[in-house]
Amino acid sequence: MATVYPPTRTVPLIHQLVMLIAIGSFAASASAQTTVTLSTPGTQVNADLTIQGGAAGYTDFSNSPVLASKVGASEGTNRRIFLKFDTQNNIPANAVIQSAQLYLVLATANSGENRPFTAFNVTQSFVTGQTNWYYFRSGQAWNNRGGDLGGNFGTTYVGSSVGSAYAFDLTDLVQRAVNGEFGSRYTRVALIDTGANTSGNYREFNSSRAGDPSVRPRLVITYGSGSAPPPAPAPPPPAPPPPSSGTTLRVMQYNIHKTMGSDGVCSPDRITDTIIAQNVQVASLNEVNFYSGTCAYSFDMSETLRSLMQQKTGVTWYKQAVNPNGVGNVLLSSLPLVSASSFMLDGGRGVAQVGVVVNGRTVNLFSTHIEYDNASLRPTQLAEAIGWLWNFSEPRVFMGDFNTWQDTPDYYTVTNAYLDGWLMATNAGTASSFNGSGATEGLSRIDYIFLSPNLVSVNSVTVPDTVVNGVRPSDHDPIVASLTIR
Repeated sequence: MATVYPPTRTVPLIHQLVMLIAIGSFAASASAQTTVTLSTPGTQVNADLTIQGGAAGYTDFSNSPVLASKVGASEGTNRRIFLKFDTQNNIPANAVIQSAQLYLVLATANSGENRPFTAFNVTQSFVTGQTNWYYFRSGQAWNNRGGDLGGNFGTTYVGSSVGSAYAFDLTDLVQRAVNGEFGSRYTRVALIDTGANTSGNYREFNSSRAGDPSVRPRLVITYGSGSAPPPAPAPPPPAPPPPSSGTTLRVMQYNIHKTMGSDGVCSPDRITDTIIAQNVQVASLNEVNFYSGTCAYSFDMSETLRSLMQQKTGVTWYKQAVNPNGVGNVLLSSLPLVSASSFMLDGGRGVAQVGVVVNGRTVNLFSTHIEYDNASLRPTQLAEAIGWLWNFSEPRVFMGDFNTWQDTPDYYTVTNAYLDGWLMATNAGTASSFNGSGATEGLSRIDYIFLSPNLVSVNSVTVPDTVVNGVRPSDHDPIVASLTIR
């Protein structure tokens, strides 16, 4: 499983849970914070390059369009990735770093295995055009061949999703850099595959020389004031639960394809119009980009969607997101949240959770997107997700793009514990679909609203036609359920 939290910031395969219990508004953001994206080659990205041992040990790879990694049988075939960002001139000294995420877009993967990329501080000030396996600048040799490395700043597992942005959490490293702890306030990092030598471990990421600017490396930093905030006062007594919203809850499951419609245009407006047209209170959204991809290279799409929903409806909307590798799942709710959390799954996937009060009960809702490319990961991810859901009380509503079909082993893994909302409505004669089949992607029904068997019943489930002026807002259609909470 992949996530990163202080102090060690180790990412996958450790189950980690972040539970944020809401007393006030989950939509509120921290005060006085600034987000900066360092992505301009030469000025903001001072260096990004590969070094390689052996016969290529003196080769300058700083003009390559890719950054290469390899664990070889000997030093001569090892390849490592080095990057340097100008946090000295772009981030105030001693700023409080709230988040620093490095995004690299995968260009090549020689296998489907997940490779452990560990981030290390580089202790020497290396220079573009002069750095190789033996030297960090002309005439100045590394003390250790292959680079002088400092502390370990966490591990991110990189799979085989070519074209996807993988996120490396460098918050601790950037904080120490801007504090001047390394002698310079530039952020210097080496990304090294610390796994075993296997035949398929070779990976390439796009460098700052890539022809498409949207796939180049970028370091997204959010910082606050120049000093740490004072200790928070003792919390007030817990607030009473929000008022009930009646007995009915309308929910939507929708893979929004990063907001890219059938016309190839990215449009958060069309997505929010689609959600609003269905009059839902909670929406589960998949393929929502966070500072990655063509549709949201420089911003958080989940926050854009939440803000648009609020502007268009005049109602406060709340959100919870999980973004394993720059793209993930979001729950949007017009009902106040009594809890919100997220959980990371093996293979760079995740689950988002919110709790809302309906008919005096806390309803726990979840959003996930199960693996598409590597079917062997699905059973593991489903088992992990279902196991985590048991931590929450019923009724539970488990939504997502499960990339599986009815009457398959993966489907039965879920339906052993949950009911398929579409089938419940079909059996009751209250299911409807513009295409007549309930399919949500092409001819396939792979988006589901699953329900725990207690305290919830299905009024209706529909797959609406979302085409407006000949354009479909996503490559999926949403599925909408009206539920009664007992």
